[in-house]
Formats: sequence, C-alpha cells, structure tokens
Amino acid sequence: MDIFPISMNHYIFPILRILSDKQIHSCESLSESLSCSRSVVSDSLSILENLGIKLINIQNIGFYWPDPVLWLDSKKIIKNINNYKNFIDIVILDFIGSTNDILYVKSTPIQTNKTICVVAAELQLDGRGRLGRKWQSGLGDSLTFSLKWNSKRSAYTLSGLSLIVGVAIIRVLKSFSIHNVSIKWPNDVVYNYKKLAGILVEMRENVLGSRDVIIGIGINFNLSKSLYPYVSSHICDLFDISGTILDRNLIFGSLISELVSMLYSFEEHGFAYFKDEWIGYHAFEGKHACLLLPDNSVIEGIIDGVNDYGALSLVTPRGREFYNVGDISLRLS
Repeated sequence: MDIFPISMNHYIFPILRILSDKQIHSCESLSESLSCSRSVVSDSLSILENLGIKLINIQNIGFYWPDPVLWLDSKKIIKNINNYKNFIDIVILDFIGSTNDILYVKSTPIQTNKTICVVAAELQLDGRGRLGRKWQSGLGDSLTFSLKWNSKRSAYTLSGLSLIVGVAIIRVLKSFSIHNVSIKWPNDVVYNYKKLAGILVEMRENVLGSRDVIIGIGINFNLSKSLYPYVSSHICDLFDISGTILDRNLIFGSLISELVSMLYSFEEHGFAYFKDEWIGYHAFEGKHACLLLPDNSVIEGIIDGVNDYGALSLVTPRGREFYNVGDISLRLS
C-alpha cells in the first residue's frame, strides 16, 4: 500500500520552513510570504495532513507546528566531515522518489565536478531496499541518502561493499554512544534483531571499464507514528535505543567522512581488509540459522563468518557452503 497517495507541490516545504519557528501563522500571512493564493496554501495544508504532519489549527487565527523537524543543513554536515571535504558535493532535496534512482540514471539532473556526490532527501516517497522491497520513512524521521563512487574493481570483488557500509554505520553510531548495534548479513544494521538501518548497493558499468557504484543508506532516527501501520514490527529507531532526538546533521557528516575513508581502503585492499571486524559485529555469528534463497528453498546450518568477498559461510550437514544471496533468520527449535 502506498503511504503517500497524494501529489506534492512546490509550496509544501516553504510553508513547513516558515512554520518551523513554532509561531502561529495565518493562511493570509503564509500566502503573502509565498506570493501565492490562499487556496494554494489551503491545498498545501491538506497535503501535509495526508503526510501525517500534525499541525494545530487555531480557529480564525492560524496554524502552529508544535514539533517541527530538525532540517538537514549542508553547512553543518560539511563541518562534521573530517577528511575529503574538497572531494565531496552534498545535495539536499526536499522530496524525491528515490535518492538511488536520481544518481543511477545517466541523464541525472544532479551535476557535479567533485569526485563523490551525495544526495539526501528530507522525504523519500518511493524508497526501496534489496529485492525491490519498499523502504518506508516519513518527513525528517530518518536519514535517507545515496552516495556515488567510481570504482575500478571488478563486479565480483565489489560484492562485499554493502558489508563494509554496515561497519561504517556501526563505527559512527558507537562514536555517538549508541552501543550494542550489530549487523545482519548482508545489508542490515540491527538492534536486538530489529532493523535499524538498511543498505542498497547498485552498480552501473562505464565505457572505460570502471563502475559507478551507488550506495543507498536509510537509518531510522525517530519514525513517525503515522508509519506504524505500514512497517514491520521488527524495526526500531535511534530514539528507541538512546531515548533522545539525535541531530541527523552531526551523524550524517561523521558517516560520510567514515564511509569515504573506508571506500578508499576498500578500493585498495578489498573486503578481506575489514572481514574480521565485520564478523565481530555479526548478530548471527555462530547461530543455527535458516537461509531463505530466491527460489524459496531453505538451507539450515551454523553461520561461520564470511569469505574474503563477503559470501556467507554456512556449515550444513553437507559441509561448508558459501552463499552470495538470501535472507537469514534464527532457527526456532
């Protein structure tokens, strides 16, 4: 089911930014500020209600936003990038279908002369994860972004890339005192086996043999209650873990810095360089688990690490076997 069965317009986010001051604004004052009609403002406010954004309507006076989002701010983000600032271009969009899609297409409207391009969205309307699954998030309640990286590695040796992205996320969260977070092979970050973050890596071949790698990341910060009917009960957010509203700008800048540093190391050394650290974070390591394959067959065994390219090592009655695809779950006995 589509969470956002509405059409957006260009006045929604300017209205929200005005209302972010926690003051009361009438339709008339909003229309004057934005040089539009009161009917446009009224229509925009109706769309906001459909998005699950709770505004207080004080009759005959105006509208008030009691809990505005903490907006992404490129200056704050860049301030928290320790290295490579001169090589990174950050684009923040109000809303988009998918941040991965806009970087994947060759005719992308995002133009940059920097080595690395990062695109983030305050609201992602059509986010997706691995195997075409929907990634659900609301306005400002998550960090959803994609990073484009050019790699000269072969497609096979790039298979461990999503795994090191998980390591980068955990490193950064630990630096913000978010502990006991772990990884679920191949591309989830979890807390108590509940999904906190997801990773989607896609590749596009270039004419000269290199590859554009698009790394999409979604991290739940403080999910809107309006999303609860649409998401699995097996998810969590950073507010659940820390009990506080964390600044997305601080974590975003630190994550970009950590991720880019690890990408350079990955380009030189491959996944094997990070393998032991990844295994140490794996929530399912040494567990008796079930692996659901794309053809719906199920393999049972003991999880025993990964190989140098990130393939899951499963010890089965037939012996040790390696898998590049599938979904794992704990075996209930």
